Amino acid sequence: MTAEPAKDAAVERSRIPEHLKWDLSRIFPDTEAWEREFAALEADLPRLADHRGRLAESGRALREALEAVMDFGRRLEVLRVYASMRSDEDARIGENTARKGRAGTLSVRFGEAVSWLEPELLSLEDDDLRRLNDEDEGLALYAHYLDDVRRLRAHTLDAQREELLAGAANMARGPGAVFNALDNADLRYPEIVDEQGRPVELTKARYNLLIRSPDRRVRREAFEGFMDAYGGVVNTLAANLDAVVRTHDFYARARNYEDSLASALEPNAVPVSVFHSLVDTVNANLPAIHRYTRLKKRVLALDPLCEHDLYVPLFTAGRFSFDYEEGSARMLASLAPLGEDYVATVRGGLADRWVDVHENVGKRSGAYSSGAYGTDPYILLNWSGQLRDTFTLAHEMGHSMHSWHSVRHQPYVYSDYPIFTAEVASTFNEALLMHHLLAETQDRDRRLFLLDVYLDQINSTVFRQTMFAEFEYAAHRAGEQGQTLTAESLDAMYMEILRRYWGPDVEFDPVRSPRTWCRIPHFYYKYYVYQYSTAFAASTALSRAVLAGGTDERERYLDLLRSGSSRYPVETLQRAGVDPTTPAPVEDVFALFGELMDEVERLLDGPGKETS
Repeated sequence: MTAEPAKDAAVERSRIPEHLKWDLSRIFPDTEAWEREFAALEADLPRLADHRGRLAESGRALREALEAVMDFGRRLEVLRVYASMRSDEDARIGENTARKGRAGTLSVRFGEAVSWLEPELLSLEDDDLRRLNDEDEGLALYAHYLDDVRRLRAHTLDAQREELLAGAANMARGPGAVFNALDNADLRYPEIVDEQGRPVELTKARYNLLIRSPDRRVRREAFEGFMDAYGGVVNTLAANLDAVVRTHDFYARARNYEDSLASALEPNAVPVSVFHSLVDTVNANLPAIHRYTRLKKRVLALDPLCEHDLYVPLFTAGRFSFDYEEGSARMLASLAPLGEDYVATVRGGLADRWVDVHENVGKRSGAYSSGAYGTDPYILLNWSGQLRDTFTLAHEMGHSMHSWHSVRHQPYVYSDYPIFTAEVASTFNEALLMHHLLAETQDRDRRLFLLDVYLDQINSTVFRQTMFAEFEYAAHRAGEQGQTLTAESLDAMYMEILRRYWGPDVEFDPVRSPRTWCRIPHFYYKYYVYQYSTAFAASTALSRAVLAGGTDERERYLDLLRSGSSRYPVETLQRAGVDPTTPAPVEDVFALFGELMDEVERLLDGPGKETS
């Protein structure tokens, strides 16, 4: 087996073994092939206008227009995904970044070129649509799509204004592009001294390792150095976030939505009450989070317990981790409840190089799953040698297998799926992995370590993401009411929420702690983060049902993966067996959280007790 890169140094991409890098040649064999497809799409773009004004002519004319638009969108998605992933390999390579920009610009031009479609569809009377459907049986495929378009009639503008909004998309993505360039390419982090006395330059992946160091000095210096890097550009980031909030507000008002929250949720038929119920339910259960911080304070024997102490593992005696190959094997074993076919597909994906494993200089931070209709569902990781990397692999593989099932069971028009259900598939796999690891050990120290990981997982996926969602809502409400978002106002908003969520047992740095908002890329996605919380609650219920049940429960879950966007997401979850419109799934997560803390306290107070 080829040795993995050292964990204490970000290396050039050329030093990483090929089998640990994704194989994008399965999309395009080289950039010349991408350029040929780009030129072909540019040439085909004007032909989409041939269908304009003809939808009511006949059922065949309507079907051919929809097919032409869908086929162009499918090809463009492949082009865009390839360019984006190549750019993410190393943000320093200008030609890849330029290709990503060109694909984005072509996407905007496509939006402009078909901006007439939905207004023209909405101009059809119900009798006309029935006549057209009767004339061409092929239109039956688009029944849900047409219903969805017509459902949003009140938020669809006339063709001229739709074209104007489509043309503004390049400007609208500006704040996100600025943040991405700053966060992944231009921002420089300081050096700190690690546990062995060596100077190391902070990176995002390395920060996530050092903030969990058992050495309090190391994690304090990592926190201070990391947050000071963002603090050095805090006014720029505040102006940038203000710009994205104003953009969201503009589009919401232009489309006649009550606010930007409604504009984010209603297109997927998710009631805004789901968002507010989540925030209200978490706030009603904040004492459980405060109990968690008291547990940390007790185990770590720290007074005060500071923010930079919140992420350090509590039980190091049982710590273990896997390298990538071992982590992959454990993940495969944990997925057995989903059946042999599911596991075989994952195993094949690993062998076919779906996964880009290690951090390299210039590589995009974090992790994601990406792909297009007709491509493999690729995964980007930044493996740092901790157990959570295995959970991240399971998480992203959940996304990839969602895509794999959806593409194979749905036509292109329904092959995508909203984030509301996407995050169910990812956190479902994490739940199976945790169940597998807990089930295979009764060792007290190892079990304490896993229980701590589980508590941290729930905290970071449900409670912390809801905290982010509440901040996002507060920032948008302020912007929608005419306030200009500044570093001072955003710091004050975030600090109030931070203190309320974590409770009185945590001491915060008055300058650095409020500025966590600076480094969260999801705030540029418009109400994305709340779905981590709702999805985790749903996946907790569904994974427990699959683990305790049999074929029927598994098939209901696999049907969720296969459904794509052929149904609205709330209905999809309800059919699978969980209702996100009620507080019950989130309440159940808090019940689980309490049970896990109960077990930790029993193990701490029982025979052979010890701390860390």
